[in-house]
Parts: sequence; C-alpha cells; structure tokens
Amino acid sequence: MARAETVNFSYADFIQSIEIERQLSKHTLESYVASIENFITFLLQYTQIRCWNAVDALTARQYLVALLRKNKKSTVCNRLSGLKSLFVFLKKHQIIEKNPFETLSIPKKEKTLPKILSPNDVALLLSQPKKLFSEEKISQFLYLRDALILELLYNSGMRLSELLSLRYSDVDFERYSVKVMGKGNRERICPIGIYSIQALERFIAGMGKVFSPHALIIISEQGKNLTPRQVQNRLKFYLQQSNLPMDISPHKLRHSYATHMLNNGADLRLVQELLGHAHLSTTQIYTHINSSVLQRAYRRAHPRA
Repeated sequence: MARAETVNFSYADFIQSIEIERQLSKHTLESYVASIENFITFLLQYTQIRCWNAVDALTARQYLVALLRKNKKSTVCNRLSGLKSLFVFLKKHQIIEKNPFETLSIPKKEKTLPKILSPNDVALLLSQPKKLFSEEKISQFLYLRDALILELLYNSGMRLSELLSLRYSDVDFERYSVKVMGKGNRERICPIGIYSIQALERFIAGMGKVFSPHALIIISEQGKNLTPRQVQNRLKFYLQQSNLPMDISPHKLRHSYATHMLNNGADLRLVQELLGHAHLSTTQIYTHINSSVLQRAYRRAHPRA
C-alpha cells in the first residue's frame, strides 16, 4: 500500500467505496487488492508508467498477455474484473481521462463442475465427532460444537461467513429454520432440518447454561468467536479421520448440499433462493446430475427405454 502511494498508484478510496456500496465480503475485498497490487508490480517492473492516467489500452493488452502466460483463465478473469472496476471508478472521479480496460475482452472462464461429496461420504463425515468422542479422542465440547458445525453447513447450504455470524435469535426451533444475512445484506430463511436442531439442543444442554439471544452460536471452548481458518482446520481433521479427500472445504459442503437437492428433484429457483444467489446463472452450475439419476429419469420418461 505504501509503495503504491509513493508512485501515485493510490486506490484506497476505491476499496473504501466498494466496501460501503457493494457490501462485499472481506475475502472479495482482499481479492480486489491483490489484483491491483499485481498490476502495480507489472507496471513498475516492465513499464515506465508511474500513475494511473498514463496507463493506455496497449498496456492493458500487454498485461492480459502476461497474465495468460502464467495463470489459468479463471485467475485471469478475476484479476481483470477487479482492475476493470478500479478504472471505472477512476474515470468516474476524473482521475483518468480514458479507461484503458473499457474495450479489453476478458477471456471466458472454463466451466468446471464443483467438487462434492456423495451422500454416503457426507453421512460418514457427519458421524465422526460422535465416533471420536466415544473413543475419547476429542472432548465433549468439541464433539457437540463440531457436530453442530457440520450439520449446519450441510443441512442449510449456508456460507461459512453466514454460519459464523449466526446468533441464537436467528433460530426458529419450531420451524427448523434460521434467518441468514447473506451477501449484499440480503436476508433469507434457510431450513436446517431436525438433525441440526437436535445438534443445537445437545450443544446448549452440554454447555449447561442459558445463552443470550444475541450471542453467537459457533464459539471456542473459551467462549470466543471462531475464525474461518479454525473451522476449516476442524473440517480437515474430520476429513482425515474419515479417509475422505482433504481438499473438501466448507464451501464444497455447500456445493454438495445444492447438488444433492437438485439430484433429488428440487426446483432450480428454489435452490437459488436457499443458497442466496442473486442470479439464477450462479445456481445453474449445480445442474450437473450424476449418471445414475439421468438413467432413472430416462427409464421413467422414455417409451422405449
């Protein structure tokens, strides 16, 4: 940041602006900063440009070529998306005269299917906290808290950030649902099912105290907030114990949730609403259906199957 300011590549106002206006997550903001810093490094190493107004369309194309040499298309798209937003901001505030990225064509991302666990794999994963507690390998607190984390992630499809901001006042015990504040401050109701409610009730009973309605649900044994990294590490621990792929993340449990819902007949728009996606196109990546489901549908529907 300090280096950028000394060479007149300031962008703090831009980051502050999108943080307020778009209500972006911390992860997305960090991605924008990384994209801008990467471009600044390119300018300092390979050009004589030392201010935003000197960047032209040729420089933008040269940067695109440099990115394509070393990165996947998905990474290139993310880098350029952040820069395009930056230069729109700079032109809007008359810091630059022309937007060099305005006519630059961003390569299309490769469409990749999200990695998921099978329903049997999920069941194995969810059984691990209780199993390890019975074997005296983890404490009662970790058993109850971690079982709750895994149940909520898979049964609701919520994002990790949404899980960590969940409070007792958000839970409707009678309707087996939670109120979630998603991206862009969009509120939605997520059904979580009886298993999650039972896991939450066991956690409350195990703690042996009454919680404030405004208290966070997912906490450490010392009563402190958990970080995303801590939850990811707990998930890795149970994946290892289950002999399941170690590259499964909390977000891939969300992928699993969406795919299993669609494979079992849920409407695409319903899943869009449950996931909190602003656009249906974001949800459509989950419409990959395994071959056994396709075979069953074919046999049911085709007269000569």
